[in-house]
Amino acid sequence: MLHRRGLALAEREANNFHLCAFPGLIVKDSYWRWPERDLSGNAIDFFTKVLGMSFHKAMRHILGE
Repeated sequence: MLHRRGLALAEREANNFHLCAFPGLIVKDSYWRWPERDLSGNAIDFFTKVLGMSFHKAMRHILGE
C-alpha cells in the first residue's frame, strides 16, 4: 500500500490502483474513474468532483502550496 498526499493507494492488476477511502475508484497514470458513480477525469477533476475543492484550492494542493 502506498500513501500519496494523505491518500492510501492499493495496487491492483494491470498497473491500476484503488483509493482505500473511496471504494470502487480506480487510478491509472494521470487518469481516474469511478464506474459506480459515473465519474472520471484527471487530477483536477478528482480534487473538484470527488473532494469538493474549488479549482484554485485544487491547484494549490497539487502544487504543494
